[in-house]
Amino acid sequence: MIANKSTYCHRNNSYSWLLIFSIFSAIFFSYNNVDGQDIHFSQYMNSPLNLNPALTAYSRSSYRLTLNSRSQWASVTVPYQNISASFEAKIIKRKKQRNYLGLGVIFNKDQAGDSKFGTTQIGLSASFVKALKRNGSNIISIGIQSSYFQRSIDYTQLHFQDSWNGISSSPLSGNTENFSVSSYSFIDISAGAHWFVQANKRLKFNTGISVWHINKPQQTLMNSDTRLNIKSQFYSEALINTDIPFDIIPSIMYSIQGPYQEYLLGVKFYSKFHENKKNYFALTYGIYGRYRDALILYLGMDYKNIKFAATYDFNLSSLTIASNAMGGTELSVQWLIFKSKKSKKISPTPCPIF
Repeated sequence: MIANKSTYCHRNNSYSWLLIFSIFSAIFFSYNNVDGQDIHFSQYMNSPLNLNPALTAYSRSSYRLTLNSRSQWASVTVPYQNISASFEAKIIKRKKQRNYLGLGVIFNKDQAGDSKFGTTQIGLSASFVKALKRNGSNIISIGIQSSYFQRSIDYTQLHFQDSWNGISSSPLSGNTENFSVSSYSFIDISAGAHWFVQANKRLKFNTGISVWHINKPQQTLMNSDTRLNIKSQFYSEALINTDIPFDIIPSIMYSIQGPYQEYLLGVKFYSKFHENKKNYFALTYGIYGRYRDALILYLGMDYKNIKFAATYDFNLSSLTIASNAMGGTELSVQWLIFKSKKSKKISPTPCPIF
C-alpha cells in the first residue's frame, strides 16, 4: 500500500509539472498580434540564455560559460555586429532527486549602420529544474529572466538631403527633425519552459517554449507610445543514436514577433572519434534552412569539456543582389566547468542535447 501511494503521488506530481508546461504553451500561442523583431542567432541551440530562460544552468556541468559572435551583411558599408556572453551556475542541488536551481547572467551588445544604432542588454536568469523520473529520463524546467536594456544612436554620423550645400554635407545641418534623445533604457521580463524526454536508449528529445518582453516595455527616441513587441519561440530537437559512424540530430525552431516570423529547420550529424574523458573528441556537421531567407552550413567540434561551432548563412532572400548573397558568419564557444574531478563525466550527449 505504501509503494502504491508513493507511485500515485509521483505520478500526480508529474502531471502538475506537465500542466505548468501546458500553461506556458498556451501563453506562447496567445501572443501573436505584435510588431517588431529581435536579434537572432542561427546557432540558437548554442546560445541557451537567448533561447529560453528555462535553460539557465541546464547542463551536465556545474558551471557553463558561453560566448557568441555574429557578423551579418558584410557587403554593406557598416555590417551588423552582435556579441553575447553568458555564465550559469547550479545552486541548491539535490543529487538524489536530480532537482536544482540555476542562476545565470547574460550580456548582449549589437550595433548597426553608420549611426551606430545599438542595443546593450544585461540580464539575470533563474531556473528550477525538476526530474519527473529519478533516472533522469524525464525532466522539466521553468525559468525567468529580467534584463536592463539601453539603446543609443549617434546622430552626428547621419547625413540628410537638407545637409547638402552643393559642395559638401554637414551632419544634421539644416535638418528639421527634433533629435532631443540619443539614448534610452528600460527593464524587460521574459519566461519559458523546457522539457527533456529520453524515450529509449537510442532516442532523446528536447522541446521548449519561451515568451520574451512580457511587460512590453516602452522603447522610443521620440515622445510617443512605442512598445517593445512580445516575441514567442518554440523549438524541438531530437538525438537519434545509430549503428553507423554518426548520430543524427534533427531540429526545428519557430519564432513570431508581430508580422515577422522565422522558421528554421535542419539536421546535424554527430561523429565521435575519442570517447574517453581524458581526450574526448567529436565533430558536428550539418545544414539548416531559414524559410525564404538563408541556407546555413554548420561545423562544430567538441574537445574534452569545450565546444566550438561555426556557421555561415548564404542569403537566399530578396536582399541577395544587395548583399551579394553574403549572409552572416557566426561563431560560438562553450566551456563546461565541473566542481570536482569526480563529477566530471564526458558524455557524447550532454543532458540536455544542447
